[in-house]
Amino acid sequence: MTYLIRFILVGIIIYLLVRSFARYFAEQEDEGRRRKNEQNNEPRSKGVSKEIGEYVDYEEVKDKQ
Repeated sequence: MTYLIRFILVGIIIYLLVRSFARYFAEQEDEGRRRKNEQNNEPRSKGVSKEIGEYVDYEEVKDKQ
């Protein structure tokens, strides 16, 4: 009788471990898919559109006096 209880308890522990690892790896796959979708949905051009005109980046020049 004690062997049956031990077998059931060990089986439950193994089942819980396998289930937790399976969920962890499934979550990792979903996260990877989300990242790919986010990268594909981002606009390609992050600059200024050509309709606005030329963009010039000015730097501050400190006066030496």
